Amino acid sequence: MPAHGSETRSLGIQPFLSPPALFERYAPLRDWLAEQIGEPVQLQSARTRSAFLRRIAAERYDFVFTSPHVVPLLTEETGYRPVAATVDRLAIVLVVRSEAQFTQIEDLADTTIAAPFEESLAAAFLKYTLSYLEWPYGSSAPTVRHHHHHSGALTTFARGEADALVVVTDGDLIARLPHDTTVQRLMSLGDGTLVRIIANSPSFPGMTLLASNDVLLGSPELEERLIGLRKTPEGQEVLQKIRHRGFITVEESDYRPFRPDTFQRQLPSMRDAMTH
Repeated sequence: MPAHGSETRSLGIQPFLSPPALFERYAPLRDWLAEQIGEPVQLQSARTRSAFLRRIAAERYDFVFTSPHVVPLLTEETGYRPVAATVDRLAIVLVVRSEAQFTQIEDLADTTIAAPFEESLAAAFLKYTLSYLEWPYGSSAPTVRHHHHHSGALTTFARGEADALVVVTDGDLIARLPHDTTVQRLMSLGDGTLVRIIANSPSFPGMTLLASNDVLLGSPELEERLIGLRKTPEGQEVLQKIRHRGFITVEESDYRPFRPDTFQRQLPSMRDAMTH
C-alpha cells in the first residue's frame, strides 16, 4: 500500500538542490520507477534536511534517494531497505578561486565561506575542520554563510560574495588528484569556474535508493533492473538525464564510516528527527 494511504507512490529526494532543479533532474528516475512497479510515482522533497529527516523517520515516502550517512539508521530504525547505490563516489571539498592568495585553511581567517544548510554533510565537514584550528592572534574564524541547498552556496561564491566554498563533488576526481598539499590541486565548478582545493574529505559512497518493504515485496527484481540500466540504450538515457553513471549493489561495509562519528558528529542524529 502506498505511503500514508495515497493512491500514488512517492519518491523522496534529499534536498541538495532547489526543488525545481531536483524535480527536473530526477523526473526520468520517477518515470522509470513507475514503469517498473506498475503504479504512478510522485516526486517529493523538503525545504530543509531536518524536515526531510522527519518525513523519512515517519516513513512518508515509498522510495527515498539520499546520501549515505543516514542509510545505517534508516535500515535500523525504519522499514526502508537499500535497493542500490550510485556508482559515483562523492567527496567534500573546500575551495577558493584559482587566483586567490589563500594556500591553507588558516589563511581564511576573517573571510566568508559559502556553505549548504547547517545540517548538510558538507557543512558538518566544514564545522569539524574549522573546530581544530587556532587562528592568528587578532583574527577571527571565517564567517560561514549557510544556504538552503548547494546551488545557493555556489551562486553566492560565483557572485564574489564569499571568499571560499564548501561543496560535495565527484569523489573519484578527488581520489585521482595528488595528495601533496604543496601541489596546486585545481578543479572546475559546474559553471566552468576554476577553483583550487585547500581541503577535502576522503571519498565515500554516492547516493543510495531505498524502498519500503511493501514496494520490494511487490517488485523483487527492482535491484537487478536498477543495476542493469547501464546495459541498455534506454537505461543509459535515463542515467544520462539524472547525471549518474549507474547503480551498483549495496555493500554494508560502504556505510561503516558513518557509524563511527567521523565528522558526522556535527550532524543532528536521525534518532533526534524521529522524536521531534
